[in-house]
Amino acid sequence: MKTPISPTGTSNKGSGFTLVELLVVIFVLSLVSLISLPLVADRGVADEKLKLRRIAGTLKQLYNEASLTRDEHLLTFDFTRNSMLAYRLRSANGVIEKEPFGQEISLQPLQLQQIDIADKGSFRTGQISIRVFPLGWMEATKITLRRESGKDIQVEFSPLTGAMSFNEERS
Repeated sequence: MKTPISPTGTSNKGSGFTLVELLVVIFVLSLVSLISLPLVADRGVADEKLKLRRIAGTLKQLYNEASLTRDEHLLTFDFTRNSMLAYRLRSANGVIEKEPFGQEISLQPLQLQQIDIADKGSFRTGQISIRVFPLGWMEATKITLRRESGKDIQVEFSPLTGAMSFNEERS
């Protein structure tokens, strides 16, 4: 009796996978999952760092724009929406117009907790605006954000340079 052979020259008799082939596939899948799971688990931390960089970048952009254009700018934080939005203040015919400067940025996964502005006090509700003045000066401000882990991080704005520093707090 002859073994059935297909036109391509392979045997049609065997079907399925051998135990060794199945073990190799299981090993490869487990190896891929071991490598990819930590990357997925760190996603929340990466999102938090991205939001902190967006805050720093927006502030630096406003600081530089105010220095160049001599227009006052506002960085407005909204506690209800947990977001921030930048504005440019322009004077036209003695009337000050407030025009959006960029898009509203959600602060998720961080949660806005408190804003402290020198000589104005501490705020935990509403919309709070930080002024960036035309000659590259801004109000000294500290913002407290809560991470998903429950720990707070304080973001401090330097009034003379527009630079930011981050300080972790224990909660």
